[in-house]
Amino acid sequence: MFPDPIIFGIPFQWYTLWQHIALVISLSFALTYFKFKRPFQMPIFSLIGIILILIIWGYVGARLFSILDHLTLKNHTFDWTAFTTNLTLGRLRWYGTLLFILLGVPLIAKLFRTKALSHLLDFLALSICLFTAIIKQACLFSGDGCYGTYTTLPWGMYFPYGIAPNILPVHPTPLYDTLFHLTLFGFLYYWNTSKHKKYAGQTAVLFFVNTALFNIALDCIRLNPPIALGLSLPQFTYITILFIALFYHSKINQTQKKQIQVSFES
Repeated sequence: MFPDPIIFGIPFQWYTLWQHIALVISLSFALTYFKFKRPFQMPIFSLIGIILILIIWGYVGARLFSILDHLTLKNHTFDWTAFTTNLTLGRLRWYGTLLFILLGVPLIAKLFRTKALSHLLDFLALSICLFTAIIKQACLFSGDGCYGTYTTLPWGMYFPYGIAPNILPVHPTPLYDTLFHLTLFGFLYYWNTSKHKKYAGQTAVLFFVNTALFNIALDCIRLNPPIALGLSLPQFTYITILFIALFYHSKINQTQKKQIQVSFES
């Protein structure tokens, strides 16, 4: 959308700049929230260790799905050499990060021997939701082609700069993403400490279910090509995330009902 900025004579890429901004803000929020709210008991160094492992693990997921995305392109010759020598090629796929985090948190919690898995999931969901809202600006500002289809709506945008410039107004889907996740973050922040919350882990379930449903719908006006059954790779991934989140909901609910029953009988 905008040409890459030059700050104090140093050229920056919008994509990389917004990645760092999102990371700093979401990490600052996470550590501040943990310090003042203390949603669960855990040594701060253990929490920092979990977060760092998830950042690395999430990057692996984003990178892997970037490769998968290129493999699904029709009439496209895949160049492994380019992918191994240029870590920015194909950018990163956020849905790959979400899927890997959702699958990895229980394993990492076991590694650190924490018994507060459900509370940890709620805590991480808040930070990830905020990160999602901010990181989408990387796509918006860089104009890397993640915008939507042509539209005649008054808020249609032009992206003349970047690796995938357009000449017609399109849906600013990164902006839709940001507005939705900022709203969702505000709701989840309130919900996480409200009387309406029924069990630990519910905030995380609400985040993953809502972000999955939103992105499945949003991809209908994105440029991602279908790969099977009329669905794109992001849609298949978000459907997987949706089912995993619902599975977590079922398991957490069952576990807490058993705990209540045991305490009642005793």
